[in-house]
Amino acid sequence: MGRRSERTSSTSSVQRDPVVSQLLDAIDRAVETRWSAAQLRARQFEGGREERVDAATAKIRRELGATGAASGGTAAIPGVGLGTVAASFAVELGWSTVRLADLILTIAVIHGHDRADVDERRLWVLSVLTYRDGAAGAVAKLAAELTGSPAERGARRLTHRTIRQMNSTIGASVIAKYGSRRFVAALGRAVPFGIGAVLGYGMNTRAVTMTATHAHAFFTDFPIAMEAIETDGVRVEPATPPRSVPPGPAPGRATGS
Repeated sequence: MGRRSERTSSTSSVQRDPVVSQLLDAIDRAVETRWSAAQLRARQFEGGREERVDAATAKIRRELGATGAASGGTAAIPGVGLGTVAASFAVELGWSTVRLADLILTIAVIHGHDRADVDERRLWVLSVLTYRDGAAGAVAKLAAELTGSPAERGARRLTHRTIRQMNSTIGASVIAKYGSRRFVAALGRAVPFGIGAVLGYGMNTRAVTMTATHAHAFFTDFPIAMEAIETDGVRVEPATPPRSVPPGPAPGRATGS
């Protein structure tokens, strides 16, 4: 069976238009096919955790800043309507979301989460993009609701089945929250050419900076850990207990996208 037919926790049940399709396909593509690259990327940077996160962020910020400038300039060409702006935005949204997901996955590895499966990786990306600086708290609360357990602070052990339920729930929100924020930003770039390019650059670089801050906070205060895999109702314990992640200094909690 193909890769798409094997998805058990993606947001494919959401009704799609071109923008929604680009967003959801980008998230699926990143978590399913770019994990090895994120692991390698995380090992390229030297220094402590903060320095490595900063280096990974700077690399992707330069790339998406240039992409945003080009898109902002194109959208502002005289005679280009909102329909063309939306189509152009859908393409850029797909690629920028892949790269933001790459950044989230890279930061996860830097924090010591280097042995995650697709369901866990999808949860990370969906949570950070949707809830931003409140991702850890939102995930802990949702886990408590689905498992009926107290929402106390600390690691929460979940099965794959519960994580798939969480992905379905958060996936329905990522469109309304992350997708709408990015779309409003794209429409704001449809101004005279030079200004649109500047805005495109600034909005994309800010999105990268904020995503890195939110991911760093999320993995510093990581709210869950895998306990067991449920396969056809049979509980299979992992060979080794879930690894604890060394605590790191809490970054500044900025808001914005």
